[in-house]
Amino acid sequence: MTESNQPTAPAAGPLPVASDPASSAGSSQQGNGSTAKSGGSDGDRTTSARTLSDVKDKIAGAQEVVKTKYRVVAESTDDYVHEAPWKAVTMALIGGLIIGMLARR
Repeated sequence: MTESNQPTAPAAGPLPVASDPASSAGSSQQGNGSTAKSGGSDGDRTTSARTLSDVKDKIAGAQEVVKTKYRVVAESTDDYVHEAPWKAVTMALIGGLIIGMLARR
């Protein structure tokens, strides 16, 4: 989760849009500008790859948190059912009745 604190945009640097001489030049130099822009796509791919990697890391971290919370809830539910089985059965019965009444509508 320490990767989320690292900035990703400044590492790639801003792409020169307004200062590009091909964009301000005449129509004869626009062909050169298109090749310069295709060369910049490598930087875009690198930035996209970093962003994708960061998203994957965040999802993996969130998945670990969900797994941990699930285990805690499952263990506490198991303990509760073992301590008070009739209360658990009664709650399940009431919940089933409510769901059945709502589904019948």
